[in-house]
Amino acid sequence: GEIGSLQGVVFENWKQIAELPRDKKTGEIEAKLLGAGLDFGYTNDPTAVVCLYKWNNKIIIDEVLYKKGLNNKQIADILKQDLPPGTEVIGDSAEPKSIDYIFDKGVNIYGAVKGKDSINIGISLLLEYDILVTEQSVNLIKELRGYVWNKDRAGKNENRPDPNAQDHLIDALRYIAINKLSNKPVSWSIK
Repeated sequence: GEIGSLQGVVFENWKQIAELPRDKKTGEIEAKLLGAGLDFGYTNDPTAVVCLYKWNNKIIIDEVLYKKGLNNKQIADILKQDLPPGTEVIGDSAEPKSIDYIFDKGVNIYGAVKGKDSINIGISLLLEYDILVTEQSVNLIKELRGYVWNKDRAGKNENRPDPNAQDHLIDALRYIAINKLSNKPVSWSIK
């Protein structure tokens, strides 16, 4: 049977695909890698990383990492191992010391631009695309199914997501989306 989604879900514009599209002759990935987003975690929350690709006017999201208890050295090592060399990573700017450490370990990482209404700006950008999610992105799929709009006392959707929703990979996705899908220039506060 099909799995349903919660009422008031934020993202209804996605579907699951088996894997990243590959050229039938060469086996090379056909989608263009735009970069990766990283949301830091440690004890209570996982460190979460997604890669964002563009393909045929659609975006593809591939989960790279979703794990608790990783220190910055481990995160840097995973990023260097699992991402193509030189991949731009946009990390949560609330952790500038972590970003500096990972950058110094050879990862092309910068702090995410955050500001007034950056959550809704990121959501709006993502809602402009048809989104494809690789089937191995199991934690992202769970987050997308449970990421709902907050409700007011009367039960009406507010213009903000539920603050209790699991959103670690979605946050990582927003960081890279604001940087790579926006037509507005982005200015960096770190590095």
